[in-house]
Amino acid sequence: MTGDANNSWNMSNGSVDYLLERRCDLYSFIIYTVIVGSLVVVGIIGNSFAFVVFWKDNIKTSASFLFQGLSLIDSCLLLTVIPLYSMDSFVVYTGWLKDHWAAIRPYVLVYLLPLAFTAQTATIWVTVLVAVNRYIAVCLPYKASRLCTVLKAKKQLAFVLLFAVLYNIPKFAEYRVEYMSTDNGTTYTAKAGYTKLGEKTWYYIIYANILYLIFLLALPIFILTVLNIRLIKALKALRRKRMEMQSLRQQQDNNVTFVLIIVVIVFIICQVPALVNQVMWNVAKDDARECGGFQFYLRHIANMLVILNSAVNFIIYILFNKRFRHVLIQTVCAYSVLVGDPRQGGKSGGSSPQMTVTTRVMASPERENGDTVKDTLL
Repeated sequence: MTGDANNSWNMSNGSVDYLLERRCDLYSFIIYTVIVGSLVVVGIIGNSFAFVVFWKDNIKTSASFLFQGLSLIDSCLLLTVIPLYSMDSFVVYTGWLKDHWAAIRPYVLVYLLPLAFTAQTATIWVTVLVAVNRYIAVCLPYKASRLCTVLKAKKQLAFVLLFAVLYNIPKFAEYRVEYMSTDNGTTYTAKAGYTKLGEKTWYYIIYANILYLIFLLALPIFILTVLNIRLIKALKALRRKRMEMQSLRQQQDNNVTFVLIIVVIVFIICQVPALVNQVMWNVAKDDARECGGFQFYLRHIANMLVILNSAVNFIIYILFNKRFRHVLIQTVCAYSVLVGDPRQGGKSGGSSPQMTVTTRVMASPERENGDTVKDTLL
Protein backbone atom coordinates (compact mmCIF):
# COMPACT_ATOMS: atom_id res chain seq x y z
CA MET A 1 0.00 0.00 0.00
CA THR A 2 1.27 3.45 -0.84
CA GLY A 3 1.52 6.00 1.92
CA ASP A 4 -1.52 8.02 0.87
CA ALA A 5 -3.78 5.05 0.09
CA ASN A 6 -5.54 5.35 3.40
CA ASN A 7 -8.90 3.84 2.69
CA SER A 8 -10.43 1.06 0.64
CA TRP A 9 -12.03 3.48 -1.82
CA ASN A 10 -8.56 4.64 -2.84
CA MET A 11 -8.01 1.17 -4.31
CA SER A 12 -11.08 1.07 -6.50
CA ASN A 13 -10.72 0.95 -10.25
CA GLY A 14 -12.02 4.43 -10.89
CA SER A 15 -15.59 3.38 -10.11
CA VAL A 16 -15.91 5.93 -7.33
CA ASP A 17 -16.28 9.51 -8.53
CA TYR A 18 -14.26 12.32 -7.03
CA LEU A 19 -17.12 13.99 -5.13
CA LEU A 20 -18.14 10.72 -3.49
CA GLU A 21 -14.52 10.02 -2.65
CA ARG A 22 -14.18 13.40 -0.96
CA ARG A 23 -17.36 12.82 1.02
CA CYS A 24 -15.92 9.54 2.24
CA ASP A 25 -12.66 11.30 3.10
CA LEU A 26 -14.63 13.84 5.11
CA TYR A 27 -16.63 11.09 6.83
CA SER A 28 -13.43 9.27 7.77
CA PHE A 29 -11.84 12.52 8.95
CA ILE A 30 -14.79 13.34 11.22
CA ILE A 31 -15.01 9.83 12.68
CA TYR A 32 -11.35 8.94 13.09
CA THR A 33 -9.56 12.28 13.45
CA VAL A 34 -12.09 14.52 15.21
CA ILE A 35 -14.27 12.16 17.26
CA VAL A 36 -11.89 9.25 17.84
CA GLY A 37 -8.95 11.60 18.43
CA SER A 38 -10.95 13.40 21.11
CA LEU A 39 -11.99 10.09 22.68
CA VAL A 40 -8.37 8.99 22.85
CA VAL A 41 -7.32 12.14 24.69
CA VAL A 42 -10.23 11.90 27.14
CA GLY A 43 -9.66 8.17 27.62
CA ILE A 44 -5.96 8.45 28.36
CA ILE A 45 -6.55 11.26 30.86
CA GLY A 46 -9.38 9.30 32.50
CA ASN A 47 -7.34 6.11 32.68
CA SER A 48 -4.49 8.04 34.27
CA PHE A 49 -6.82 9.41 36.96
CA ALA A 50 -8.30 5.94 37.50
CA PHE A 51 -4.85 4.43 37.94
CA VAL A 52 -3.92 7.07 40.52
CA VAL A 53 -7.17 6.57 42.45
CA PHE A 54 -6.66 2.79 42.69
CA TRP A 55 -2.99 3.23 43.51
CA LYS A 56 -3.73 5.77 46.29
CA ASP A 57 -6.12 3.40 48.02
CA ASN A 58 -4.84 2.37 51.44
CA ILE A 59 -6.34 -1.10 51.33
CA LYS A 60 -4.97 -3.10 48.42
CA THR A 61 -7.38 -5.63 46.97
CA SER A 62 -7.20 -7.95 44.01
CA ALA A 63 -9.68 -5.74 42.17
CA SER A 64 -7.70 -2.53 42.72
CA PHE A 65 -4.52 -4.25 41.55
CA LEU A 66 -6.23 -5.55 38.40
CA PHE A 67 -7.65 -2.12 37.70
CA GLN A 68 -4.20 -0.55 37.93
CA GLY A 69 -2.91 -2.99 35.34
CA LEU A 70 -6.00 -2.59 33.19
CA SER A 71 -5.67 1.20 33.17
CA LEU A 72 -2.12 0.94 31.85
CA ILE A 73 -3.03 -1.64 29.21
CA ASP A 74 -6.06 0.35 28.14
CA SER A 75 -3.94 3.48 27.75
CA CYS A 76 -1.43 1.58 25.63
CA LEU A 77 -4.24 0.46 23.36
CA LEU A 78 -5.59 3.98 23.02
CA LEU A 79 -2.12 5.33 22.21
CA THR A 80 -1.98 3.10 19.13
CA VAL A 81 -5.23 4.56 17.80
CA ILE A 82 -3.75 7.93 16.82
CA PRO A 83 -1.11 6.62 14.36
CA LEU A 84 -3.22 3.69 13.14
CA TYR A 85 -6.47 5.61 12.62
CA SER A 86 -6.43 9.35 13.18
CA MET A 87 -3.27 10.30 11.28
CA ASP A 88 -4.29 8.48 8.12
CA SER A 89 -7.64 10.23 7.90
CA PHE A 90 -6.07 13.58 8.74
CA VAL A 91 -3.44 13.32 6.01
CA VAL A 92 -5.83 11.99 3.35
CA TYR A 93 -8.45 14.70 3.92
CA THR A 94 -6.21 17.71 4.48
CA GLY A 95 -3.26 16.74 2.30
CA TRP A 96 -0.89 18.03 4.97
CA LEU A 97 2.32 16.11 5.77
CA LYS A 98 1.51 13.75 2.92
CA ASP A 99 5.09 12.97 1.92
CA HIS A 100 6.34 12.66 5.50
CA TRP A 101 3.48 10.37 6.52
CA ALA A 102 3.94 8.24 3.38
CA ALA A 103 7.49 7.50 4.49
CA ILE A 104 6.49 6.65 8.08
CA ARG A 105 3.19 4.86 7.65
CA PRO A 106 4.48 1.44 6.42
CA TYR A 107 6.64 1.09 9.53
CA VAL A 108 3.73 2.14 11.76
CA LEU A 109 1.54 -0.56 10.26
CA VAL A 110 4.11 -3.34 10.36
CA TYR A 111 5.56 -2.73 13.83
CA LEU A 112 2.78 -1.00 15.75
CA LEU A 113 -0.18 -3.07 14.57
CA PRO A 114 0.92 -6.32 16.31
CA LEU A 115 1.43 -4.39 19.55
CA ALA A 116 -2.06 -2.94 19.20
CA PHE A 117 -3.55 -6.40 18.79
CA THR A 118 -1.59 -7.63 21.82
CA ALA A 119 -2.86 -4.75 23.96
CA GLN A 120 -6.39 -5.34 22.65
CA THR A 121 -6.31 -9.02 23.59
CA ALA A 122 -4.88 -8.23 27.01
CA THR A 123 -7.42 -5.56 27.86
CA ILE A 124 -10.33 -7.81 26.82
CA TRP A 125 -9.30 -10.74 28.96
CA VAL A 126 -8.15 -8.65 31.91
CA THR A 127 -11.66 -7.20 31.86
CA VAL A 128 -13.11 -10.70 31.90
CA LEU A 129 -10.75 -11.50 34.78
CA VAL A 130 -12.04 -8.52 36.76
CA ALA A 131 -15.64 -9.56 36.05
CA VAL A 132 -14.94 -13.10 37.27
CA ASN A 133 -13.31 -11.64 40.38
CA ARG A 134 -16.45 -9.59 41.06
CA TYR A 135 -18.70 -12.59 40.44
CA ILE A 136 -16.79 -14.65 42.99
CA ALA A 137 -16.91 -11.83 45.55
CA VAL A 138 -20.69 -11.41 45.20
CA CYS A 139 -22.00 -14.86 44.34
CA LEU A 140 -19.37 -17.07 45.99
CA PRO A 141 -18.38 -15.08 49.09
CA TYR A 142 -17.09 -18.12 50.98
CA LYS A 143 -14.48 -18.69 48.28
CA ALA A 144 -13.55 -15.03 47.87
CA SER A 145 -10.98 -14.97 50.69
CA ARG A 146 -9.11 -17.80 49.01
CA LEU A 147 -9.52 -16.93 45.33
CA CYS A 148 -9.60 -13.13 45.34
CA THR A 149 -6.24 -12.24 46.85
CA VAL A 150 -3.67 -9.79 45.54
CA LEU A 151 -1.11 -12.56 45.10
CA LYS A 152 -3.49 -14.64 43.00
CA ALA A 153 -4.48 -11.53 41.03
CA LYS A 154 -0.81 -10.95 40.15
CA LYS A 155 -0.48 -14.51 38.91
CA GLN A 156 -3.73 -14.29 36.96
CA LEU A 157 -2.72 -11.01 35.37
CA ALA A 158 0.66 -12.45 34.40
CA PHE A 159 -1.10 -15.43 32.81
CA VAL A 160 -3.44 -13.19 30.81
CA LEU A 161 -0.55 -11.04 29.57
CA LEU A 162 1.38 -14.16 28.57
CA PHE A 163 -1.66 -15.47 26.73
CA ALA A 164 -2.06 -12.14 24.91
CA VAL A 165 1.56 -12.22 23.74
CA LEU A 166 1.49 -15.87 22.66
CA TYR A 167 -1.85 -15.51 20.90
CA ASN A 168 -0.58 -12.56 18.85
CA ILE A 169 2.83 -13.97 17.89
CA PRO A 170 1.53 -14.71 14.36
CA LYS A 171 0.71 -11.00 14.01
CA PHE A 172 4.39 -10.16 14.30
CA ALA A 173 5.05 -12.44 11.30
CA GLU A 174 2.02 -11.39 9.25
CA TYR A 175 3.26 -8.09 7.77
CA ARG A 176 6.53 -6.82 6.35
CA VAL A 177 7.98 -3.62 4.91
CA GLU A 178 8.57 -3.89 1.18
CA TYR A 179 10.70 -1.54 -0.90
CA MET A 180 9.75 -0.62 -4.46
CA SER A 181 12.30 0.82 -6.87
CA THR A 182 11.41 4.01 -8.72
CA ASP A 183 13.28 6.43 -10.98
CA ASN A 184 15.39 3.67 -12.58
CA GLY A 185 16.53 2.32 -9.24
CA THR A 186 17.70 5.62 -7.80
CA THR A 187 14.79 5.92 -5.33
CA TYR A 188 13.06 3.33 -3.18
CA THR A 189 9.56 3.64 -1.75
CA ALA A 190 8.46 1.65 1.30
CA LYS A 191 5.06 0.03 1.58
CA ALA A 192 3.39 -2.40 3.98
CA GLY A 193 2.51 -5.84 2.67
CA TYR A 194 1.73 -9.34 3.79
CA THR A 195 4.37 -11.99 4.38
CA LYS A 196 4.00 -15.52 3.03
CA LEU A 197 2.17 -16.44 6.23
CA GLY A 198 -0.22 -13.51 5.88
CA GLU A 199 -1.00 -14.51 2.31
CA LYS A 200 -2.10 -18.03 3.24
CA THR A 201 -5.84 -18.58 2.78
CA TRP A 202 -6.05 -21.03 5.66
CA TYR A 203 -4.32 -18.50 7.94
CA TYR A 204 -6.79 -15.80 6.99
CA ILE A 205 -9.81 -18.08 7.50
CA ILE A 206 -8.73 -19.79 10.72
CA TYR A 207 -6.67 -17.20 12.59
CA ALA A 208 -7.82 -13.82 11.28
CA ASN A 209 -11.52 -14.73 11.17
CA ILE A 210 -12.59 -17.79 13.16
CA LEU A 211 -10.24 -17.40 16.13
CA TYR A 212 -10.68 -13.64 16.10
CA LEU A 213 -14.45 -14.02 16.19
CA ILE A 214 -14.26 -16.53 19.03
CA PHE A 215 -11.57 -15.12 21.33
CA LEU A 216 -11.97 -11.39 20.81
CA LEU A 217 -15.73 -11.09 20.24
CA ALA A 218 -18.12 -13.96 20.84
CA LEU A 219 -16.54 -15.67 23.85
CA PRO A 220 -15.89 -12.50 25.92
CA ILE A 221 -19.39 -11.21 25.14
CA PHE A 222 -20.91 -14.54 26.15
CA ILE A 223 -18.96 -14.79 29.40
CA LEU A 224 -19.71 -11.23 30.46
CA THR A 225 -23.37 -11.56 29.55
CA VAL A 226 -23.74 -14.69 31.68
CA LEU A 227 -21.89 -13.11 34.59
CA ASN A 228 -23.98 -9.96 34.28
CA ILE A 229 -27.24 -11.90 34.44
CA ARG A 230 -26.06 -13.72 37.56
CA LEU A 231 -24.93 -10.47 39.17
CA ILE A 232 -28.26 -8.76 38.42
CA LYS A 233 -30.07 -11.60 40.20
CA ALA A 234 -27.64 -11.43 43.12
CA LEU A 235 -28.04 -7.66 43.40
CA LYS A 236 -31.84 -7.95 43.46
CA ALA A 237 -31.59 -10.53 46.22
CA LEU A 238 -29.28 -8.31 48.27
CA ARG A 239 -31.56 -5.31 47.88
CA ARG A 240 -34.43 -7.24 49.38
CA LYS A 241 -32.57 -7.16 52.66
CA ARG A 242 -32.99 -4.16 54.88
CA MET A 243 -30.22 -1.58 54.54
CA GLU A 244 -29.63 -1.47 58.29
CA MET A 245 -28.77 -5.17 58.23
CA GLN A 246 -25.90 -4.56 55.84
CA SER A 247 -22.46 -3.31 56.75
CA LEU A 248 -20.86 -0.35 55.02
CA ARG A 249 -18.62 -2.73 53.05
CA GLN A 250 -21.65 -4.71 51.86
CA GLN A 251 -23.34 -1.52 50.68
CA GLN A 252 -20.17 -0.56 48.81
CA ASP A 253 -20.07 -4.00 47.21
CA ASN A 254 -23.68 -3.53 46.06
CA ASN A 255 -22.70 -0.24 44.46
CA VAL A 256 -19.76 -1.90 42.72
CA THR A 257 -22.06 -4.62 41.40
CA PHE A 258 -24.38 -1.96 39.99
CA VAL A 259 -21.39 -0.29 38.30
CA LEU A 260 -20.49 -3.61 36.71
CA ILE A 261 -24.03 -4.01 35.36
CA ILE A 262 -23.86 -0.55 33.76
CA VAL A 263 -20.44 -1.32 32.32
CA VAL A 264 -21.59 -4.57 30.71
CA ILE A 265 -24.66 -2.89 29.22
CA VAL A 266 -22.43 -0.21 27.68
CA PHE A 267 -20.06 -2.91 26.51
CA ILE A 268 -22.80 -4.84 24.70
CA ILE A 269 -24.12 -1.69 23.01
CA CYS A 270 -20.64 -0.77 21.81
CA GLN A 271 -19.51 -4.25 20.76
CA VAL A 272 -22.54 -5.55 18.86
CA PRO A 273 -21.69 -3.40 15.78
CA ALA A 274 -18.15 -4.82 15.84
CA LEU A 275 -19.56 -8.35 15.94
CA VAL A 276 -21.94 -7.58 13.06
CA ASN A 277 -19.10 -6.00 11.08
CA GLN A 278 -16.94 -9.09 11.56
CA VAL A 279 -19.67 -11.41 10.31
CA MET A 280 -20.76 -9.21 7.42
CA TRP A 281 -17.23 -8.66 6.18
CA ASN A 282 -17.05 -12.30 5.09
CA VAL A 283 -20.43 -12.30 3.33
CA ALA A 284 -20.73 -8.78 1.92
CA LYS A 285 -19.89 -8.00 -1.67
CA ASP A 286 -16.85 -5.92 -2.57
CA ASP A 287 -19.01 -2.92 -3.48
CA ALA A 288 -20.39 -2.81 0.06
CA ARG A 289 -16.87 -2.40 1.44
CA GLU A 290 -15.95 0.54 -0.76
CA CYS A 291 -16.83 4.19 -0.37
CA GLY A 292 -20.60 4.59 -0.36
CA GLY A 293 -21.26 0.98 0.65
CA PHE A 294 -22.98 -0.07 3.86
CA GLN A 295 -19.96 -2.01 5.10
CA PHE A 296 -17.76 1.06 4.75
CA TYR A 297 -19.91 3.18 7.05
CA LEU A 298 -20.58 0.34 9.48
CA ARG A 299 -16.85 -0.34 9.86
CA HIS A 300 -16.15 3.24 10.86
CA ILE A 301 -19.04 3.37 13.33
CA ALA A 302 -18.04 0.02 14.85
CA ASN A 303 -14.47 1.16 15.44
CA MET A 304 -15.64 4.47 16.89
CA LEU A 305 -17.93 2.70 19.36
CA VAL A 306 -15.18 0.30 20.36
CA ILE A 307 -12.83 3.18 21.11
CA LEU A 308 -15.63 4.95 22.97
CA ASN A 309 -15.99 1.82 25.09
CA SER A 310 -12.28 2.01 25.90
CA ALA A 311 -12.43 5.66 26.92
CA VAL A 312 -15.67 5.87 28.90
CA ASN A 313 -14.74 3.89 32.04
CA PHE A 314 -13.63 6.88 34.08
CA ILE A 315 -16.93 8.65 33.42
CA ILE A 316 -18.88 5.55 34.47
CA TYR A 317 -16.93 5.40 37.72
CA ILE A 318 -17.64 9.03 38.52
CA LEU A 319 -21.35 8.81 37.73
CA PHE A 320 -22.19 5.53 39.43
CA ASN A 321 -19.57 4.79 42.10
CA LYS A 322 -19.69 6.88 45.25
CA ARG A 323 -16.50 5.49 46.70
CA PHE A 324 -14.55 6.25 43.55
CA ARG A 325 -15.70 9.86 43.66
CA HIS A 326 -14.73 10.08 47.31
CA VAL A 327 -11.19 8.78 46.78
CA LEU A 328 -10.77 10.93 43.66
CA ILE A 329 -11.77 14.10 45.53
CA GLN A 330 -9.42 13.23 48.39
CA THR A 331 -6.57 12.67 45.94
CA VAL A 332 -7.17 15.93 44.07
CA CYS A 333 -7.49 17.92 47.29
CA ALA A 334 -4.30 16.40 48.67
CA TYR A 335 -2.45 17.32 45.48
CA SER A 336 -3.87 20.85 45.64
CA VAL A 337 -2.57 21.24 49.19
CA LEU A 338 0.89 20.06 48.16
CA VAL A 339 0.98 22.48 45.23
CA GLY A 340 -0.38 25.37 47.27
CA ASP A 341 1.96 24.95 50.23
CA PRO A 342 5.04 22.72 49.81
CA ARG A 343 5.45 22.59 53.58
CA GLN A 344 2.14 20.75 53.97
CA GLY A 345 1.38 17.22 52.93
CA GLY A 346 -1.84 15.59 51.87
CA LYS A 347 -2.89 12.02 52.29
CA SER A 348 -5.93 10.32 50.89
CA GLY A 349 -7.37 7.50 52.85
CA GLY A 350 -10.12 5.01 52.84
CA SER A 351 -10.61 1.77 51.04
CA SER A 352 -11.49 1.63 47.39
CA PRO A 353 -14.36 -0.51 46.24
CA GLN A 354 -14.02 -3.22 43.69
CA MET A 355 -15.13 -1.88 40.36
CA THR A 356 -15.12 -3.18 36.86
CA VAL A 357 -14.58 -1.73 33.45
CA THR A 358 -15.72 -2.16 29.91
CA THR A 359 -14.55 -4.71 27.42
CA ARG A 360 -13.35 -3.39 24.12
CA VAL A 361 -13.05 -5.22 20.92
CA MET A 362 -11.94 -3.57 17.73
CA ALA A 363 -13.71 -4.36 14.53
CA SER A 364 -12.05 -7.16 12.62
CA PRO A 365 -9.08 -6.37 10.41
CA GLU A 366 -9.87 -5.98 6.78
CA ARG A 367 -8.17 -7.81 4.00
CA GLU A 368 -8.02 -6.90 0.38
CA ASN A 369 -7.34 -8.94 -2.71
CA GLY A 370 -3.84 -7.50 -3.03
CA ASP A 371 -0.85 -7.67 -0.72
CA THR A 372 -1.26 -4.39 1.12
CA VAL A 373 -2.63 -3.79 4.61
CA LYS A 374 -6.04 -2.16 5.00
CA ASP A 375 -6.80 0.95 7.00
CA THR A 376 -9.20 -0.74 9.44
CA LEU A 377 -6.51 -2.37 11.47
CA LEU A 378 -8.19 -3.70 14.58
